[in-house]
Amino acid sequence: MKQLQKIDIFLIALGLATLVVQRFFLFPAAENEETTQALRARHLAAAEAYAAVPREPRWELTFPPESNYQNLTPPPGADPNPFEEVQRIIEANGNVRNYAGKDTDMRQLLLAHAGKDYLFVLQQQAANEMLRYELFPHYYADPTQPQMLESIAFYTQQLVEAKSEDAKLLYMCLQALKDYWPKKQIEQVARLTAARVQDRAQKVVPDTATTSGYHRQVYARELKKLAHRLQGRT
Repeated sequence: MKQLQKIDIFLIALGLATLVVQRFFLFPAAENEETTQALRARHLAAAEAYAAVPREPRWELTFPPESNYQNLTPPPGADPNPFEEVQRIIEANGNVRNYAGKDTDMRQLLLAHAGKDYLFVLQQQAANEMLRYELFPHYYADPTQPQMLESIAFYTQQLVEAKSEDAKLLYMCLQALKDYWPKKQIEQVARLTAARVQDRAQKVVPDTATTSGYHRQVYARELKKLAHRLQGRT
C-alpha cells in the first residue's frame, strides 16, 4: 500500500513538473506574444486618445485677409529676404544667458524696416522669439526686473501694432504687465484682441475646429474676462 502511495505521489509530482516545463520553457513565446499584443493595443488606444486632443501650435503669425505676404512670400525685389532676418539674428546670437545683445539686434531690425508694409510680419517674428524663448523664462525666474518688464512691454506693443491674434501670448504678456502698464491700457488691448479673434472665427467658421483656432478662442474668452474685470475697476 505504501509503495502505491509513493508511486502516486511520484506521478503527481511528475505531472506538475511537466506543466511547469511547458508553461515556462516550452511555450513562453506564445505568452510573450500575447502580452506584447495586449501592450501594443493599450499603447495604440492611448496614442489615439492623445491625438484626438487639440494641440497648441508652436506659434503662428497673423496676416490680414488677402495679404501678399501669406506663407512668408518675400516682398518683390527684396534682397536679403527680410522674413529670414529674425532667424539670422537667432543663429548669430546662439545660446546666451544674457538676452541684451539679441534684444538690441531685434530692435535695430524693426527700426530698419519701419514704415514698410510688411513690418507687421517682422514685429510678430521678433516678438514671438524674444517673449517665448528669452523674456518669459527670465520673468518666471524673477518677475521684478524692471529692464526685463520694459522688454516685455516693448514686444507686447509690437504684437498690438501688428494686430496679432495670438491670444495666448498676448494674455501671458498682459498678465506679466499687470503692475507695469496702466489698467486702462491692459483692458483696451485685451478687449480689442479678443474682438479680433472672435470676429475672425465668425467669418471663417471652420477656423474654430482647427488646433490653432481652438486655442485662440479659449484665450480670447480669457482676454474678454480680463477686460471685463479691469473695466469694472476703472
